[in-house]
Amino acid sequence: PGLPLDPVRALLESEDDDHARGLNVPRAFTVEPPPAYTEVMAENRFEFGVSLLGSAIALLPYLLRAAREVGHLGVGKGRGGFDLVRINEFNPLNESLRLMMQPNRVLTPRLQVTHRRVEEEAGLRRAGHVTLKFVTPMRLIEGGRLVQTPKMGPLLRRLLERAQNLVEHDRTDPIDPIQRERWKAEWQRLGQLGDAMDARGFTHATRWIDVDSYSHARQRATPIGGFVGEARWQLDSFDVLVWLLWGQSLHVGKNAVKGDGYFRVE
Repeated sequence: PGLPLDPVRALLESEDDDHARGLNVPRAFTVEPPPAYTEVMAENRFEFGVSLLGSAIALLPYLLRAAREVGHLGVGKGRGGFDLVRINEFNPLNESLRLMMQPNRVLTPRLQVTHRRVEEEAGLRRAGHVTLKFVTPMRLIEGGRLVQTPKMGPLLRRLLERAQNLVEHDRTDPIDPIQRERWKAEWQRLGQLGDAMDARGFTHATRWIDVDSYSHARQRATPIGGFVGEARWQLDSFDVLVWLLWGQSLHVGKNAVKGDGYFRVE
């Protein structure tokens, strides 16, 4: 209530007749929810995160107001209410934390993830292996089928597609066909690097969990489950690490706005 409709609609809109990859477009935010099946007792605290992508950062003041309102309306089974205690700004690259909102004061964000910061962090991580921790269900589709266990090739291809979708949807000028060809070449190159990492062998300790998301508007449940846990690959490409560090904020796969596809580079 009281929010201007145009910017909020731009953040949440789900369809675009001119979009390159079909009618549905990615929303410019992701959610980092509490652990699955979390039950919060009265008077206890819990945490969740929201990442705003691209120009959606302009909607931060509305997000802060909405968070308070959600607490009053209630969430989850039984519509449990909550009071917003504090909002911290968090950078997943170096896990830096900064208080951004107290009861009557909101600070300007300073810990944004940028490509320069991602490359700087990747340069500090000169390791021969990379371990991914899949915090929420990772639901990947490759060749029309669910990927049941971690595979770096499909993960990188879905990540590149998501990044391209977000970039193109955030633009106000016409899409350059040459830029799309560059995205396609990068998609092929990174996908091949990921397939090679899979072929060399990797270890994982993951499990599949089934989760449903119920829509009152559609009166039906949609499966949003996927695999969680950890996986470890041999790493010999700086570019792969750069994209994986980006993926921490972008999420990968289906249902990113519902919290799926959230992983950390350990």
